Amino acid sequence: MADEDKLDKVLTHLDSIHSMCDSLKTRLDAMDEEHKKDRADAAEWKARADAAEKERADRARKDAEEKAEKEKADRARADAEEKERKEKEEKEKADKAKADAEEKEREEKEKADAAVRAGNADLAKKLADLERRLPATLADADKAAFADAQMRCDAAYQAWNLGQAPYALNGESLSDYRVRLLSKIKQHSKVYKDSNLGILVQDSAAFSVVENAIVNDAVEASCSSITVGAPLRVQESKNETGHIVRKFVGDPAVTWAPFMGGATKFGKIRRHAIGR
Repeated sequence: MADEDKLDKVLTHLDSIHSMCDSLKTRLDAMDEEHKKDRADAAEWKARADAAEKERADRARKDAEEKAEKEKADRARADAEEKERKEKEEKEKADKAKADAEEKEREEKEKADAAVRAGNADLAKKLADLERRLPATLADADKAAFADAQMRCDAAYQAWNLGQAPYALNGESLSDYRVRLLSKIKQHSKVYKDSNLGILVQDSAAFSVVENAIVNDAVEASCSSITVGAPLRVQESKNETGHIVRKFVGDPAVTWAPFMGGATKFGKIRRHAIGR
């Protein structure tokens, strides 16, 4: 009986221990479930916080982009308005300058007309002289004719060291220009030195022959006038391509005399051949 009582106590004690273990396990399971719920709640709160933060960041980025676009649009509109304002000012200035020029031209014309109507011959003459002195607008053919006349006479001018043949003056006609060019060199032409070029120029075709003859006579005279003993002098002219050609005329012996060997106060210097 004593053994059975002991066994019952042991079993009772084991049941009590088993009950305690079950209770502990239940409490641990409850705690684990509570911890799981806390972790789930924390994860949910973190997800909500991340979503809210992302939403705030997206909203801030969108606001910044909208602000940048608005500022860009405002700058573009301001630039366009500034450009339009400047263009308007430039147009107004141009219109005013044009109107002033037209008004000035109209006033000058009215003054000229009034002077003519009033019979002021002196003022009309001055106005006509002023208009004559203004540079004329020449056609290409006229420009070529002036250039040809200048180039034809340039060789004779250079031959006599007169410098380059002068250009035409403002308002000067082609015939007057040709006469002026030839007047400085016609003295070297035996045929035309005493001719009145102002009369000969009336016939343009015939005057071309006269012009060529005077130029050729002047160039030939510059060479034939050289005498023995005259020092070398340079003659400059231009060829067809516009290049300057320099030619020396005169007596070479005069130029090279200082460099030629001769007697000295010590006698004559003799040069011996090499090897003697």
